[in-house]
Amino acid sequence: MAVRSSAPFIRTQRGRGVMASADGASLRVLLVHVWFWPHVGGGDQHVEMLGRELVKSGHDVTVWCADVPKHEPRTFQREGVKVIRLPPSRVLRGVDPVVDLEGLSMEEFDVIHLHDTLPILIRKSLKMAKKSGIPVVTTYHNDYIKKGVIAKFIKQIRWILQGRRTLHDSQARIVLTQYFSDLLRSKGVKGNIDIIPNGFSPIEEKSKKPKNLPLNNEKEPLMTFIGRLSEQKGLDILMDAWDILARESEPNFDLAIAGKGELRDWLKERIAKSRYNHRIHQLGLVSEAEKRWLLEESTGIVIPSRFEGLPTVMLESMYAKSSTIMADVNDLGKIVAEPRAGISVEPNDPEKLSNAIQSVLSATPEQRGEWGEAGHAAACNYLWPQITKDVLKVYDRIIE
Repeated sequence: MAVRSSAPFIRTQRGRGVMASADGASLRVLLVHVWFWPHVGGGDQHVEMLGRELVKSGHDVTVWCADVPKHEPRTFQREGVKVIRLPPSRVLRGVDPVVDLEGLSMEEFDVIHLHDTLPILIRKSLKMAKKSGIPVVTTYHNDYIKKGVIAKFIKQIRWILQGRRTLHDSQARIVLTQYFSDLLRSKGVKGNIDIIPNGFSPIEEKSKKPKNLPLNNEKEPLMTFIGRLSEQKGLDILMDAWDILARESEPNFDLAIAGKGELRDWLKERIAKSRYNHRIHQLGLVSEAEKRWLLEESTGIVIPSRFEGLPTVMLESMYAKSSTIMADVNDLGKIVAEPRAGISVEPNDPEKLSNAIQSVLSATPEQRGEWGEAGHAAACNYLWPQITKDVLKVYDRIIE
């Protein structure tokens, strides 16, 4: 078993942002998140990209996650990151895998970075870190909306007994936006809170038109949704907006929907019932090359989410110079509206979403070009190398 050095950590010149101990060893970082590749989600992507950037900076990175969906082998390397997938005995409420940390140790790590506050894996990892004396950073990614009186009551109890305690027992806390910092303060969270946004990396693959996007005329406007097919992402709001636009006559644009998720079959049936559905294209999960094509060639990217942390697709859309329509959940609309990179729209409102889509379609090429340039400039502040450098500063502060 590796012995954790008690030497102070200092900055060196060994590459950009590298933080090393006095004896020259790089940091040994454990990232813990319930979900990880091949699971698809924003939090998973955040953890994976942070891990990759830390490795590029010369650090040793391990990820602990639940083995959902099942993957063989359970221990492997992915882009230099060691991944350990833990098989659950069951999954509570379909979202919280019950895992066991037996046989695992944290003694080899210098810092533990938890992603989320409530899941069983997170709470067990925090307990082990406290026993081992390893400093903990917790990133609070999102405030998940619950429907119904009972669900809201359970959420409140879990927050009091588990979520807030996770943050209080951490040596550092990170949120993605000022909105979440204010939210945690209103919920009684004490201690320093660092605001470090989600990051993204430009897609390197050469763009490629999705094979199942049968556009008869590629000069026709194309509005695109890219994301998980879930209630959170507001697909029903998008489809209701389509119905409004198709009420009087055939819309003068095509709608592409890219992604996979639990609403796949629902979406297929919903499209079948829609007017002018020959102009709606359900693409499924697209490759990175196909995603790049959609980002760069679409007239606009539509993000009608009910709640979000800081969606990567919004940053990718801005970077690709596409006109971006962002539902103003958790003040995210400001990120698009303030630099004049697109349109912020009131969430959960199909009528206003349809108006926003029409505004993008009716904008002049010059106007869309101005939105695109402004969005690209703003998105450059969210590139992963800079975000990782800011995270390393937090690690540096809590390691003694």
